[in-house]
Amino acid sequence: MKEREYDVQFEISGPYAMFTRPDTGSAFVSYPAPTWSACKGMFEAVARLKSAYIHPVKVEICAPVNFHRYMTNYGGPLRKSNQLKGG
Repeated sequence: MKEREYDVQFEISGPYAMFTRPDTGSAFVSYPAPTWSACKGMFEAVARLKSAYIHPVKVEICAPVNFHRYMTNYGGPLRKSNQLKGG
């Protein structure tokens, strides 16, 4: 079977995005741009072909990156002790 290469691209837009860093555990810390594996996963979700080999090569940021603080009800072992005492 002859292999074919296709250049494909798509645009993702929205007010928020979270590209979680694996070294932060369950804390909400994000990379400012999607990682290689996040891009690959987004393409695979759209393509839905098990036979396709997806290889992302480029990401362009088309708008300024804004960072936001997130608050959660996290009560795990990484929480500061003074927050646990204060409820």
